[in-house]
Amino acid sequence: MRNIIGQPVAGDDLYGREYELDRLWEQLEQGEHILMLAPRRVGKTSLMLELENAPRAGWDVINVDVQGGEGPEDCFAAILAKLAADSRYRTRFEAIPFSSTIKRVVEGMSANVDVGVLRVELKRAIGSEWDRVAAQLQARLTNLPDSAERLLVILDELPILISRMLRSGGGKSNADLLLARLRQWRQAPELRGRVHTLVGGSIGLEGLLRRVGLSASINDLVPFRVDPWERSIAIRFLERLGRDVGFGLDDESIIRILDLLMDPVPYHIQLFYSSLRDACRGDPSRVSRDVIDRCFEEQLAGESGTAHLDHYYTRLEFAFDGQELELAHAILESACTSRAGARLAAIGAMRRGREQIIRSVLRDLKADGYVREMGRRVVFRSNLLRVWWRKHHVRGDNR
Repeated sequence: MRNIIGQPVAGDDLYGREYELDRLWEQLEQGEHILMLAPRRVGKTSLMLELENAPRAGWDVINVDVQGGEGPEDCFAAILAKLAADSRYRTRFEAIPFSSTIKRVVEGMSANVDVGVLRVELKRAIGSEWDRVAAQLQARLTNLPDSAERLLVILDELPILISRMLRSGGGKSNADLLLARLRQWRQAPELRGRVHTLVGGSIGLEGLLRRVGLSASINDLVPFRVDPWERSIAIRFLERLGRDVGFGLDDESIIRILDLLMDPVPYHIQLFYSSLRDACRGDPSRVSRDVIDRCFEEQLAGESGTAHLDHYYTRLEFAFDGQELELAHAILESACTSRAGARLAAIGAMRRGREQIIRSVLRDLKADGYVREMGRRVVFRSNLLRVWWRKHHVRGDNR
């Protein structure tokens, strides 16, 4: 096993997710369409790539990341680019009655075309006709031969695209149209058992749509939650990783690492292990409680940890807007000052008369993996995130 901390993992490096993979395939084979919910760095992207790289017999899988898009045309350009570049589907899609501009792009592509380049060209060719293209693509999928494999279309980070659309001119209308078209695909009787959808997101799509009155557009998706590892799995991972790379940790050191992190997020565990190994120059005999604590405070939760944790802060701008964003920051600032968190009563007193908004924001912060309720208190799920937040996002007099 390798300790990969910069990229999604696959194959033997994808540890402890056998149950999740089995459940995903079970639900897909039952005909479900899935909304995969997971905070950043828990392993959502790795699971999606594993579905694509090692599909079950009888399945084709395309994985499309749409977080960089700005509108519906980006979504369908990305889907069409992946299908058109796939030798199993290319000839079938050359027969679609696209506009002459789109046909020239598809027919002019080389055998080893870069999907990213094709995606840009298709977006330009699709323009404002995205709904017509979507309808044509749906018709062609309907006409696939009965012997064809079932197709799983993974739309990763669709909530980011929807959030960006909602902030642009005519955003709600366009978002509504896009979500309605995707729902039509999922509901079409002629596509049932042929085309399946898995929507992934690191911010909650449900909360985003609830605030703009579009929740009904995804009520046919089955929620699938990807959580951090169970503590027992995290312990076995560190034990095996230590054996495989030659930097073994004793039981006391493993327990200290997990106690400091609190929430066993796979990426944070891998990052901690890598930092500790470097601090000890690869010599396990140098590991001590003091070295472990300094790695946590100075490396992971210090300035150098910002590159790995800042997305938790910036993602709030996609999940919330206006006064909700202000409230989210206030709740997290209050909860991060102590490992014991903040009293619910104190949070409720922040904005008298806006209790309903506070409840909505708090619900989404819990769904997105920032905090949890314990008794009458709100606490950070991750002690690493809590300490980093206190150091970098709390006003000086409140630290």
